[in-house]
Amino acid sequence: MNEKEYFEQIKSYKLIANKSLGQNFLVNSQVAEKIVNLLEVNEKDKVLEIGAGLGSLSYFLAKTPGNSELIDIDERMLMFLNEQYKDAQNVTVKRQNILKYDLTGFTKIIGNLPYYITSSIIEKLLLDGKDAQIMVLMTQKEVYPKLLKTNKSPLSLFLNYVADISSVIDVGRNNFAPVPHVDSVVFVIKPNENIKNPENEKLFKTIKQLFLLRRKNILNNLTNLVKNREKAIEILDKMGVDTNKRPEELPIEFYISLLKML
Repeated sequence: MNEKEYFEQIKSYKLIANKSLGQNFLVNSQVAEKIVNLLEVNEKDKVLEIGAGLGSLSYFLAKTPGNSELIDIDERMLMFLNEQYKDAQNVTVKRQNILKYDLTGFTKIIGNLPYYITSSIIEKLLLDGKDAQIMVLMTQKEVYPKLLKTNKSPLSLFLNYVADISSVIDVGRNNFAPVPHVDSVVFVIKPNENIKNPENEKLFKTIKQLFLLRRKNILNNLTNLVKNREKAIEILDKMGVDTNKRPEELPIEFYISLLKML
């Protein structure tokens, strides 16, 4: 099937989109091709596509020299993908939940992320995608600025520690069927060496625990964690940290040092 026919077919299937799964199908082939090109796939790459849907990105992944694995949890999408790519030697289709999937060995990761689990997926990628060189993700446009605000959330703090992030393509809502209520943005995450730190899971867990009481200062949050106010005061005093600081005012280095002390 040629490109025009393929994307016309996707457009005609808009009525089967599952709202509860956040499905909106990208129907602009030029945009889809640009997104896939950001991965810079070579013949040695093992690519993972998250939530492949009807294969808007898969169509161009299949044309790259790498091996691609397309995953989705919707059986209807999988039936379509299996039919379309049954003869493609470099494409595998699997029914998998990204939040439970083993990411070992995937060098490139791509996906149009459903809004309701965007943060959970990014967290999963940053903690388990240790072999990834590039991640190209599409989300609702409002999500991206929050990821850039380094200290505003545990996820943004951790993301900016283990990777560089950059915005690349704005994708208007009219490029999808059915048309969503918001625009999207495509951004690139390039992990650095910190992503391989074996303490990352403990570090991220610690950061999340210390952000639980957002409106409270670091002393109250640390007291909540160690269950002893005097001990919390002692730890912060040793670290030379103002007890009135809020968690979002403290850099990643504080959390790394704190984890060692704890």
